[in-house]
Amino acid sequence: MGESLPPFILLFMKIGILLPQSKQYPSLDRDFMRGMKLNDLDVKFFIESIGIGADEKIIIEKMQKLSLQEDISIFIGFLGHRNIQSVYDYASNHNLFLLATDMGSTLPYALPKKQGVYINSFGIAESSYHLGAYFASQNYKNIATSSSYYDSGYGINQAIEMALYQNDSQFSGHYITPLNPRENEADCMQETLAPLKPDAIFAFHSGIYAEEHASYLTKNKLTQDYPFYFTSFSISDKIKEENREALQNTMIVSSWSDSLRSKKNLSFVEKHKAIFHQAPNIFGLLGYETGMILENLLKDNDSIPSLEQLIDKMEEALEGPRGKIQFHPETNRTSFDNYIFKITDDGIQIETVLKNDGQFIQNIMSDQRPQSMGGWHNAYLCH
Repeated sequence: MGESLPPFILLFMKIGILLPQSKQYPSLDRDFMRGMKLNDLDVKFFIESIGIGADEKIIIEKMQKLSLQEDISIFIGFLGHRNIQSVYDYASNHNLFLLATDMGSTLPYALPKKQGVYINSFGIAESSYHLGAYFASQNYKNIATSSSYYDSGYGINQAIEMALYQNDSQFSGHYITPLNPRENEADCMQETLAPLKPDAIFAFHSGIYAEEHASYLTKNKLTQDYPFYFTSFSISDKIKEENREALQNTMIVSSWSDSLRSKKNLSFVEKHKAIFHQAPNIFGLLGYETGMILENLLKDNDSIPSLEQLIDKMEEALEGPRGKIQFHPETNRTSFDNYIFKITDDGIQIETVLKNDGQFIQNIMSDQRPQSMGGWHNAYLCH
């Protein structure tokens, strides 16, 4: 018989993975895992589905199962927002380490940091806030929004509203495409937005709603009369190709694009293309960043690090595709600079950099939750 290993030495490190499902973006879970695995992690993943991310009880049950059944103490979660504090509380109260990813489509009101819980967000609402501050700096006083009945049910609109009102700007009006678009929806959009004469129009859509919206812009040609700014999920390669003229010289606000020319982003994009034969998307980016953090946590460890060791390692900053991956000590959250990208014939180009010190989210986390908080329960994009 071969020599047995000491009981504290593992053949592999066990990591619990909690992933949502999306009919609108069916490859979300696969792309996230692909990005994570680009880091060549010497671990074994135990993966559980959390549905559309709307039920915190399911998430907690899956964590409990993996923790007790497999002795897993390190969890990765692609999570939503509804009652998410209960999930954070469970992890912290049971001395579990949780590295959560989210789209950042809602504002984390009254969500103080928890021991051993860290959030790496794509920060869509945060980008929206910084865009609003940028509009004010450009002396844009009247901003219109264009969205869908689905995308308007999160915190994206609320975030830009806060920035506008803080800087003496305002909304001139809103246009929301109904669940069942009318045959003349492009005309309805034109008739709603054109009389407002806005200084700029902020459009935020996703999936099929983004495709519909772009087709309306091709028909009504509003982009020729007003500056348009989009969120990342409003524009895809397919949308750009099918609506090339309408989207020419329009803008996208985001913390990332695969066209960023930093050394770390170029390396990530090239590696992803070499292995998977396609450019990475946002889900792949978030998975890759998660894998980078996990790799740094586990390096030089032959046994499971203690929670205290993991917390100490989380103080180290890493250089990633979006810049420095660093968790703010007051929030246990990352924050990244945002960019305004311009769509041109030559591709996506950086127009402006919007600096982000993380203070906006830090303030939100210490604010009281508004008495009336409506909106969708499911994690953004998971429907």
